Amino acid sequence: MNNETMTRMVIAVALCMVVSLLPIIVHADESPPSAFVEGVVGHPQRHNLSCESRSATDLAAFWGTEFAEDGFSRRLPRSDNPNRGFVGDVDLPPGSMPPAGYGVYAGPVAATLRSFGLDARARQRWNLEGLKAELATGRPVIVWATYDMRLSEVRVWTSFDGATSPVVQWQHTFIAIGYDATGVYLVDAYDGATRHFAYEQFAPAWAQLDRMAVTVRGPSSAPGGRMWEAMATGGHRRFIVDGRWIAGPE
Repeated sequence: MNNETMTRMVIAVALCMVVSLLPIIVHADESPPSAFVEGVVGHPQRHNLSCESRSATDLAAFWGTEFAEDGFSRRLPRSDNPNRGFVGDVDLPPGSMPPAGYGVYAGPVAATLRSFGLDARARQRWNLEGLKAELATGRPVIVWATYDMRLSEVRVWTSFDGATSPVVQWQHTFIAIGYDATGVYLVDAYDGATRHFAYEQFAPAWAQLDRMAVTVRGPSSAPGGRMWEAMATGGHRRFIVDGRWIAGPE
């Protein structure tokens, strides 16, 4: 064996030793083909437009935090801007639109859940893979879509504070609890029943309101919910959030 061959062998052995000492990098697997979260118990909403409070109440119960639907609803701020509070009369007919009656979006729902001591987060423009990954970890999710996944015209609503929000008739909430190869399993706030919707139905209905959702990781180690304060000015009752937001007329 000549010197050149010997040198090549030494280098090869040295390289093998270095490679064997390198950390093994494991890439996260994709979400499993199906997942289902056990233990979410649905109940029918108590008012025509209280779907968000019903979904939040049932989701909180999954995490061991108990309160009444009306108790959650009373803690929600009121506003004509759905991103800041509940819009309108909760007892108006389903399908009502702002400002008479409508509902509330993910931000105030997550903030109110935090005020009950849950680690809640509002999400917007989320995606299906993110939703599936959350469900695969065993955490149910509140999602905003429409009754029976109806597709209606998305309108732009300008609230008292000058902000614009997308609004759609029949907006509705569900608790996502699972998925499989063909669709998602959702607990309907209307009657508490679990339904399966094909992705072809769910995805466009979810997209109407920018794929909103609320996730909860469990009880919060440092609960510190927002404070809602009412103030009457100029003949209107307005809500101040954390001393900063004026959420619009009552």
